Amino acid sequence: MHPRTLSVLAVIALGGVVPALLLESHAGEAMPIFAQAYGVKCSVCHTLVPQLNAYGRFVQASAYSTLDRETLNRSLPVWIDESLQYDSTAGAGTGAPRYDFGNLGIHALGYATPNVTYHIQQWFVQDNQSGGLDTAWASYNNLLHRDAHLYVGKIEPPAPSVYSMTSDIDGPTASSTLVGEHDWGATFDNRWGSKLEYVHNNLDLQGGYLWSGADLNGIVDFSPGDKSFEWKASYSPVKVPITGGFFGSLGSLPVSTGQDYYWSYAPYLQIDPHVNGIPGLLAIYQWQGDNNPGVDSNTGNIMPSVWSRGSSVEIYESLFNGNAVFSARHDINYDGYRTVTVGNALNFGFNVPHFPYAHVYFETLLGGESSLNGVTGGPEWKATLWLTLPVSKAR
Repeated sequence: MHPRTLSVLAVIALGGVVPALLLESHAGEAMPIFAQAYGVKCSVCHTLVPQLNAYGRFVQASAYSTLDRETLNRSLPVWIDESLQYDSTAGAGTGAPRYDFGNLGIHALGYATPNVTYHIQQWFVQDNQSGGLDTAWASYNNLLHRDAHLYVGKIEPPAPSVYSMTSDIDGPTASSTLVGEHDWGATFDNRWGSKLEYVHNNLDLQGGYLWSGADLNGIVDFSPGDKSFEWKASYSPVKVPITGGFFGSLGSLPVSTGQDYYWSYAPYLQIDPHVNGIPGLLAIYQWQGDNNPGVDSNTGNIMPSVWSRGSSVEIYESLFNGNAVFSARHDINYDGYRTVTVGNALNFGFNVPHFPYAHVYFETLLGGESSLNGVTGGPEWKATLWLTLPVSKAR
């Protein structure tokens, strides 16, 4: 079946599923499966779904093992993910639709055994194409007095939580510099591999080896490709709305001129916004080295080794008793040669009143490429309606 046809049928089906789910639930109690099982609001773990607060980062870092297994069994560990999207710069001449049913996926997560947790996310439709496998990991949690968690599978790399869980439509680009043939953003995508995470007394240490980002076949894809050791060390208290530390990578990537050996190092700081008006902050600055970036796509010349850098700074304001967040973000990426990419983004997201499975996000992008010729771009307007639908009511 064509992906667009599948999306249309999915949205029609969801048109019947959503009202049924909402009618079954009491106001403020219908939530994704963890909050549903515990009978609490999503704000316990999220600044604004899906962005995590201090406690949510702790739950994520522990591979969900800090949650009670029996309590989670009150809810079926499956939920549906569907988004409807708008992009003002898509449409004629771009090959992408301006209005799009977006992505349809399914999540399964929770406990497999008392010592093993898991998370699987499969897209049925992704970017209007046949969907792929986004996430598929299992974690063994009975190590070092249950403070250490050994992940295997298609995992999130060691990096700040906003890289995988952000309420922005387009997240921070500090780690997405394009240097010759090396797209740094792909280095921080979910990939097959293994990592060990140690969480104890406000300390969060992670280290892992990652390779292919392909679908299920990527688990045994040891052909030449992006392979890296990645790490993170951070101060992450559970009860204080602040986290910060360092993360980085050391890896290799085949390019047209041979092998590119690369490395990166980045300090970061994240402060959660407070519902009483205290703004939040995200600041990331990443240095990157490539010893053989490949060929310049504009000139065809071989590019020498280079240091590049990227940075993102974002300020958040919580509104309407924590049911909405407004943010302003500034990104700069310098490829180490002559290209500086500057981006500015305004974001506003909110929970739909009385419809706890629905979240709406708006984004305005301003910026563009500014080397010696001063080229700029924008604005670009984006919007997303995101539905997060448990397939059963908690018992």
